[in-house]
Amino acid sequence: MGALSPLAGGKPRQLLDQHLVGRGPECALRLPANYVSTQHALIRWEGRSWEILDRGSRNGTHVNGEHLEPGRPYRLSKGATMTFGHPDEAWQLSDAAAPEVMLVALDDGESLSGGQGIIGLPSGDAPELTLYRDLDGSWKLETPDGSVRPLLAGEALETAGRKFRFCLPHAAEATASVGGSGFEAPALWFRVSSDEEFVELDLDFSGRRIALGSRSHNYLLLTLARSYLNDVSAGLPLVSCGWVDKDTLAKGLGMTPEQIDGEVFRVRKHFARHGLKEAAVVIERRPRTKQIRLGLSKLHIERA
Repeated sequence: MGALSPLAGGKPRQLLDQHLVGRGPECALRLPANYVSTQHALIRWEGRSWEILDRGSRNGTHVNGEHLEPGRPYRLSKGATMTFGHPDEAWQLSDAAAPEVMLVALDDGESLSGGQGIIGLPSGDAPELTLYRDLDGSWKLETPDGSVRPLLAGEALETAGRKFRFCLPHAAEATASVGGSGFEAPALWFRVSSDEEFVELDLDFSGRRIALGSRSHNYLLLTLARSYLNDVSAGLPLVSCGWVDKDTLAKGLGMTPEQIDGEVFRVRKHFARHGLKEAAVVIERRPRTKQIRLGLSKLHIERA
């Protein structure tokens, strides 16, 4: 995704599709020096590339040494250098890719990318909230109690004492849903050692068989798979199959409920990394309860 990097050194800043630069509190890139105007310049994605406009700043904007005429858009290429009001305020377009869905921290500008269809807040290591792209392309917010609601572009979220803004590029909004999800449920293949110390997992979808290897969270998936298959064998309705109380599950696996939440996020993230854009469906939560289940029904368990 698009990013600006300070030439003086420091972390790159991921670009919103409309990225205002200046001293004002509304600016995505806030530059405190008094030679920078309140709303100095605008960097935006125009569908094929990035461009920059000077907003009538007092001390001007330069791109590769060229002074910009206020209000006129200039196309940016990767590596382009921009200065805002003074040569010392120099930034480079270090990544010219299209903007992505992301969260931006309101305190320090830290960004969390949603390019894989899932984001954990305040972090992926200890998520209290999960944001994910649903089957219809819309984005949803999920809480540990299973509650799920739609997310709006520009919405502010607060967790663990920090505030974040949800940023949804216009292109993502326009292409979110095009007449049906087209989701083909994948199959999971478990290979379990005789002592159950090792659980290997394969993902079979879209005509591909992908080896996901042996991960610590595979045993959680295996436990949920067995619960689902046992309920099916007992003749329960499919909508009722596989639901397990999170506290009971945690106790049986020697974990805390919070650790279960972390494992659920890592499972979804792992599947997303291997190309399953609908990774949030791998594990489902029952709203306003502490119950979770495996969201996939094509399950195969083999002894290694």
